[in-house]
Parts: sequence; structure tokens; C-alpha cells
Amino acid sequence: MKLDTRSLPLLDDALKKLEQGFLDLPDVTPEGDSPRMREILLQVAERMQDNFPYQHPLYAGQMLKPPHAIARLAYALSMWINPNNHALDGGRASSAMEKECVTLIARMFGWNEYLGHLSSSGTMANLEALWIAGQVRPGARILASSQAHYTHSRISQVLQLDYASVAVDERGRMDMDALEQRLADGKVGTVVA
Repeated sequence: MKLDTRSLPLLDDALKKLEQGFLDLPDVTPEGDSPRMREILLQVAERMQDNFPYQHPLYAGQMLKPPHAIARLAYALSMWINPNNHALDGGRASSAMEKECVTLIARMFGWNEYLGHLSSSGTMANLEALWIAGQVRPGARILASSQAHYTHSRISQVLQLDYASVAVDERGRMDMDALEQRLADGKVGTVVA
């Protein structure tokens, strides 16, 4: 077996459980032509074959790895409702679960005071963090290691933030002397560590 399909019956069970919370609504007939939907989905599956085998444990050529089975199933389950956590009325249950996750993550680090939310990706998390940095210290420079992910400099350009890189030492760590020199002018608001 190259793709995990053994967990799919769990999704069916979970959908039945989810539906129990909406029994007071009238039944609806889904729109769409099942034969056409099948054709489209099979075309997508065929085209997706033109990917590297990220899902296989022997493929180590990329940082992409498949999510855990429970993450895939929970994501698919949530798509039947498609909540949006932009505001509590956009996803009451999923917003509450998000807060629970943030609390559990904070406990893993031993934090008693914390504030946060889940992000869909590292790039989005970097975007939010750099936007906040620009709001907290408008006009101040953002510093990051010359080895930092390229999204830091790109996002800084998009947000029109002053960005500069800091040299690294022979072990790839930010050079503290170079950082001190950059900080000396007093124009730095954020250091991405």
C-alpha cells in the first residue's frame, strides 16, 4: 500500500456523528452531477501522480511530509462545514478547539502566560509576525540571519519594511559581533532569531 486508505472508514463514522448535531435542519439534495464529479476527481488524482512521493517514508528529498492520519481525517471532516476562525461566529467550535490547542502547546513549553493562534503555514506565521513588528515599531529595521528563510526578506518587501541580513559564523549561527554592529545605530525594531 502506497497511500493510507485504511483510515477512511473512520471519516464515514465521524461524518455520521457530525450530522447528528444538525438533525433539526431539513434534508437537502447535494447539487452536482455524480458522474461528472467522479470524472473530475479521477482527473485530479491522475494529475496528482505527477508529484514526488512526499507521502512515502523513504522519500527524504523534501521538507514536505504527509500529515498524520488523524490530521488528514479531521481536516476532511471540517471541510463538510468549512468553518472560518476569523471571528467566533465563523467557527465557534473550531475556535474553541484552536484555543485548547494553543493552551496545550503553551503547557508543553511551561508557559503560564501566552497568547496565540494556529497558522496554516510557516509563511503565514512569518507574515503575521513581521506585520506585527512593523505595527509595533513603524519604520524600524527588521534583522534576520543571512541563513534565514527567504520568506523573511520577501515578506518584508511586500509589507514595505526595512530589512537587513546579519552574517553568520562558521557553524551557521548568527554572528553576535555582526549583530551588535547592526544594533548600534538604534534603528532596529525586531531581530528574527
